[in-house]
Amino acid sequence: MHVARPEDLETDLLDEFRYECAEQFALCEKLLLELEHQPGNTELLRQLFRAVHTVKGSLDYVGLHTLVPLPQAIEELLEPLRSGDIEFDSMLGDVLLVGLDRLRNMIALGLAGQDIGIGEAAFKTLCQRFIDLAHAKQANPAERRETLVALDPQTQLPSQAQAQAQSQQSANPLADYQLQDDPDLTFFLGMIESAEARSHFWAGRCRRQLALCLAMNDIAGRPIPMEQLAAAALLHDFGMAFLPLELLHKDGNFSSEERRMIQCHPRQTHEMLRRMPRWQEAADIILCHHEHADGSGYPKHLHENDIPAGAQIIDIVDTFEARTHERAHQTLSKRPVIRAILEINNQAGRQFSQHWVEIFNQTLKSRPELARD
Repeated sequence: MHVARPEDLETDLLDEFRYECAEQFALCEKLLLELEHQPGNTELLRQLFRAVHTVKGSLDYVGLHTLVPLPQAIEELLEPLRSGDIEFDSMLGDVLLVGLDRLRNMIALGLAGQDIGIGEAAFKTLCQRFIDLAHAKQANPAERRETLVALDPQTQLPSQAQAQAQSQQSANPLADYQLQDDPDLTFFLGMIESAEARSHFWAGRCRRQLALCLAMNDIAGRPIPMEQLAAAALLHDFGMAFLPLELLHKDGNFSSEERRMIQCHPRQTHEMLRRMPRWQEAADIILCHHEHADGSGYPKHLHENDIPAGAQIIDIVDTFEARTHERAHQTLSKRPVIRAILEINNQAGRQFSQHWVEIFNQTLKSRPELARD
């Protein structure tokens, strides 16, 4: 579908539109993250509606009136949310977040005079999905999930057979850095993949995390020895493999004893790995991978300057994986990558080092496949 702007549009007006859109979309993202924690906050919903309405009202000024039905459909969904007729939940928040991201991309393509990547019929169907959600008399998780998958197919969790096949076929990230012939690392990879086989929701997890950790270290100029970071990336959660599946799949609300069991896993793996003299640095990284830049982590409540760089990388990568897969065993869907990226950036200077968040952003920009795998 082609929605190119008029060729004679004044540069000043176009620049003003771009600035306004960037500001309003950033506000929408911020509000949707806040609504995750305050789903009944009518003021946040009012501000969100206002931001979407501002974008919609600006489209005609730059000749992109063909796109107006999408923000209009999003507004229609926001109306019953504001009135309390339907409830906001994380799935609906993801639908809105990805829908607005699609709109932003369509606007960018339209301004560049390019096809927006969706046909007219599919565009109408997309708009209708938001309208159908708005008119639903009660929350329908399946319908919300279907809409999310339609907006972002990457949120569709593969079946157990598909997950296992993908895991077996995925490339070995060690080969990218000439580490594939290291016998210890090969042993560690086989060991953690055997542990992951306990649950198909984990299939491919260690390879995804290993690839992103090594790529971030590479982008940063390799301040950590690649083999030490690889060992830590592979084994940092190995202690979790010995916990009951019911606990690993539990949806929050842990008892104090369950939380203690979970928080013991860095020490368990640290104690195991430090018996191998070659891997002392990796063992120290593992011990600290749940420490946070602001001192709120565990087990030692270290601050940024005292946390090994490798542990700071793994903390970001571990969180990225957890945020995208946090509801996999409940809804058979993943959360959108864009949401995980926003959450990590929102925690820069608090949970995460600002420096390593910037490296994370650079890495995904230069190697976007690492966010999609």
